[in-house]
Amino acid sequence: MSEFNYTKCSKPFHSQQEAREFMLAKKFKGSILAREDGNFTAVCPTYPEGYYPDAVTVEVIEEKDFKSLQIVDADCC
Repeated sequence: MSEFNYTKCSKPFHSQQEAREFMLAKKFKGSILAREDGNFTAVCPTYPEGYYPDAVTVEVIEEKDFKSLQIVDADCC
């Protein structure tokens, strides 16, 4: 499943990069929001616009973003 569990639909981070790495590692689709306090929040695709009135969407993570994560096995081939 590529969506957050509804009980974990948002997760705070100190940087946009941390949020992006988390979402890509877990293969979660969703958005990264910048918050007025300088932090970032990763939210699931069903995030209701306006739930965080201080937030601005700075990045959207889609399934196509996972394809760039090809991990090369050094012991392979």
